[in-house]
Amino acid sequence: MLKEKYDMIVVGAGPAGLMTAKTAAQEGLSVLIMDMKRDIPKIDRSCCTMLINEPSTHGDTCTIVNNNTIHYEKLGLDVKYTGQWARLEQSIRITPGGKKLIMSNPNGVSIAYNKEVLLRGILEDCEKLGVDVLTETFGLRAENTKKDEVKVLFRGSRSRTISSVKARIAVAADGVNSQIAMGLESFKKRKFFVTFRVASYFLEGVKSPFPPAFIIFVGRGHTPDGNGAMYMLDKHLADAKPGDKPIIDLMYATPVINTSNKMGLDNFLKNGRFKHWFEGAKVVHTAAATLNFYTCMLEPAEGNIIAVGDAPSFIETYCQGAMMYGYKAAKVAAEHLRTGCGYNEYAEYWRKTFEYCWPGEIEKALRGYGIGFLNDEELDYLFGLTDNEIYDGYVSENTAPAVMKDAFMSKMDRIKKERPEIAEKFLKFHQSDAHEVLEKTK
Repeated sequence: MLKEKYDMIVVGAGPAGLMTAKTAAQEGLSVLIMDMKRDIPKIDRSCCTMLINEPSTHGDTCTIVNNNTIHYEKLGLDVKYTGQWARLEQSIRITPGGKKLIMSNPNGVSIAYNKEVLLRGILEDCEKLGVDVLTETFGLRAENTKKDEVKVLFRGSRSRTISSVKARIAVAADGVNSQIAMGLESFKKRKFFVTFRVASYFLEGVKSPFPPAFIIFVGRGHTPDGNGAMYMLDKHLADAKPGDKPIIDLMYATPVINTSNKMGLDNFLKNGRFKHWFEGAKVVHTAAATLNFYTCMLEPAEGNIIAVGDAPSFIETYCQGAMMYGYKAAKVAAEHLRTGCGYNEYAEYWRKTFEYCWPGEIEKALRGYGIGFLNDEELDYLFGLTDNEIYDGYVSENTAPAVMKDAFMSKMDRIKKERPEIAEKFLKFHQSDAHEVLEKTK
């Protein structure tokens, strides 16, 4: 039975929503969280689920300590994690011809963990704290009705009847395709780029020649129609036990106008340049997602409605970002209810720490992932210059592109001499805006 009014209603029970709900309940607030799924922790959505352990990612340094705690140095936040995790030793970009650019460092380039285990743990904490949980429920819209009141409209997944519930604060934590955020005035200021879809095969028995790694297959020769991108990383399933070997998560991301993702994955496994890696491999799980790319919401709070995690972001905040922004938003919201101080502290924290809020960061990241402006032969030449070298770097959308650019720029005198047309394309590409990059990537 729902209460007549809550202190906080959270729409979306991913890492951002669950952390918001947990923290708000710890602050003494009455909380309702609603989500469209029946089994909230179960994951059928494509997600790399990597802990980006590069110092100062989203303004904080995040690591796994004591083998079961995700620790944020600046926030002082500790999140218990009871599953298995895989330390990824290298970040590799590899061309159709097998030429490479490898990044590594003594701390590993990232840590792959299981999102299902993570969510299950936080959900259990929420329930112990008395958070009301409403499953199989779509949050449709949040409305500021009074100075200290909001109304959240929702319906059950098997019903057309729209109901509502009141709260003092509503939180949009319903992901990158947030319905709640779309109803805010600040959403209208966002710029739309493109819709991508992603599909994943989880594979046992892959014979990769590399240590545990995050691999990006660059170049048009990897996919059936020359579009999109393939990614691969080692990770564990939710039921993995200590000592179990990681499996492989193979993902194909492409604009919605192009070939089906399943066809692209099947083609890569059966006919791709590295099909010998996958001989005898078995698909043990599948996942998919659709992602709308918008610029960030620079005002993530409107009235008493707050957007957290992926809802106000460009692409994603990673799970670690989702949790830290949910935690911060809940702390600020609780203080606001006590003192009436407003949500400026959260908004400023969001703008200061989430890199895609900064001018030029979207363009930098897209250039790093949009190197398909070169044909396969040109990529083989370019990556052949770095094939036997290892560069200091991490798995990071914000810094890895700069490492790659600097590696090629260090070879530019040679490139200009041997292949001046590639040098011209490369230098011109790194002056392109975000829309031009996306057009060249399609």
